Amino acid sequence: MSHTLNNNLKVFLKTNEGVELKTWLNKNGHELKNHRIFYILKANLEKGNVFKIGLSERGANSAYGRLNDYYNTLGASNSSNPCMGVKLYLVVGNVFNPSVQTSDTKVRQMETKMIRHLGKAERGRERFATSIQSLFKALDDLNVLKGDESAVASKRSDRILKKNQASQDTVKSIAGHEIDRRGNLTYNVEFFDALVYDKNEKAIIKKQANKKMTYQQLIEFREGKRLTDIYNKDKNI
Repeated sequence: MSHTLNNNLKVFLKTNEGVELKTWLNKNGHELKNHRIFYILKANLEKGNVFKIGLSERGANSAYGRLNDYYNTLGASNSSNPCMGVKLYLVVGNVFNPSVQTSDTKVRQMETKMIRHLGKAERGRERFATSIQSLFKALDDLNVLKGDESAVASKRSDRILKKNQASQDTVKSIAGHEIDRRGNLTYNVEFFDALVYDKNEKAIIKKQANKKMTYQQLIEFREGKRLTDIYNKDKNI
């Protein structure tokens, strides 16, 4: 069962024993939709304790696809072939926020700090001969399972506000909300004026109409998650 560490970071899996990757994906993979993730796994073909750390930084179904690639390559555990299969030990992540650049993401920071902390890799730069307990201790020592990305997004938002214009996918504010009879929540979303180009490549300012959107739709847009979270907190939603 997943649990939240703070307002944007969630532990989907953390185990010393490891679980069959495909079995876990079949049961929990839907939770990874539109998340950036950091993970630790181990292929059964590895001799000794050699663990692989990695990440997926795009939205939509990329996190599921990244982990499923290991299954497609290594297959499922098989008693007649001990080299088949892969076990999963850790999956943590947060909702994909397009306002946060790839270099600033929490999962990118986690991987970079872990590689630096662990030193010489077994092969490449992401495989390490150590115990899972040592890997979990490194995460604790580095304090990387805490923190937030909102400060980075806020600085970028301040620059946008000064010009009152941005790309067409940038949310300006949440103007209101409504809940229908079924309890479905939608937001009245205001977008920034957009700078676009006509057929003669002349820059023009385009006014954008407000749109009704769900939370899941909003988090696909720049500033969408941050502003909606602030709105929800203010309105006690």
